[in-house]
Amino acid sequence: MILTITLNPLLEKTLFFPTRQTLMDEAGRNEIKPQSVNRAKFSIVNAGGKGINVSRQLNFLGVNNLATGFLGGENGKQIKHILHRENIKNSFYQIKSETREGFVIVKNNKIESSFFEPDPFISESEADDFIEKTKKSIQNCEMMIISGSAPSNENSADCTKIFLELINYAKEIDKITLLDTYGRNLEEILSSSPLIVHANKGEIESSLKIKLNGDDDIINFLTRKNSEGIKIFILTNGDKKFFAVNQKFIYECYPLEVQTINSTGSGDAFMAGLIFALHKNFSFEDMLKYAIACGSLNASKLEVCRIPLDEIEKV
Repeated sequence: MILTITLNPLLEKTLFFPTRQTLMDEAGRNEIKPQSVNRAKFSIVNAGGKGINVSRQLNFLGVNNLATGFLGGENGKQIKHILHRENIKNSFYQIKSETREGFVIVKNNKIESSFFEPDPFISESEADDFIEKTKKSIQNCEMMIISGSAPSNENSADCTKIFLELINYAKEIDKITLLDTYGRNLEEILSSSPLIVHANKGEIESSLKIKLNGDDDIINFLTRKNSEGIKIFILTNGDKKFFAVNQKFIYECYPLEVQTINSTGSGDAFMAGLIFALHKNFSFEDMLKYAIACGSLNASKLEVCRIPLDEIEKV
């Protein structure tokens, strides 16, 4: 069983506006116009959050998993309903604060902008209770992935503690640990040396206040993190070439060329593909191939993290 942890999920509403190729309606509207009423062509309501996306994709790959994290309020109830409808097994910890809601605007098949409510507040006691509850789940899992950022507000230290304690506990009992996060506390979290880390180049630069100019900078960064105890570090870069390090070996990787429709969740699909291949004991090169195929194909789809295994294996 794979345990996916999402500390900061959201009720995500995506509004799709017509492409330039779409015929205008009677009023001649086919563009988003400021200071006016804009009507979406259609919308999708999803249970959002990186770990939830990983669980959704793992379901499509036939891998048993359990999603957990924090949920609260009416938005939390709606997320639970969506997860039940999608047959995503879950055991979320209920908090007093309301789970955030987000709106994603897609125009011309590309994300134009996103709007998110403030992060929920997680108290110290809620964080401590969640840690103890989740340790029991870790005992029964094959591997654990913590995906997405923690709520970023005055309780960020308590949330950082969640990362550190869960990663260290999983390592103590010989469970595979994967991390896909970002934010101002990333350096401290990386110091816990999870087995596998995935990050986006832009997120790393922003979180660590560094600039990676060119291949040499990226390779030196990955080599340094490898020497500090992270066995596998994959640094993707959207649809561009990227690099990975595994036990001091550097891999140069290329995503598939696809027509991008909605790139949301492609990093999560990438991680689900990696976890699938890891679960199947594939070689590292094949792990990368499955991850790349899953992440790239996700960008070519409208809905997030719903790539069937046969589509991945075809490419």
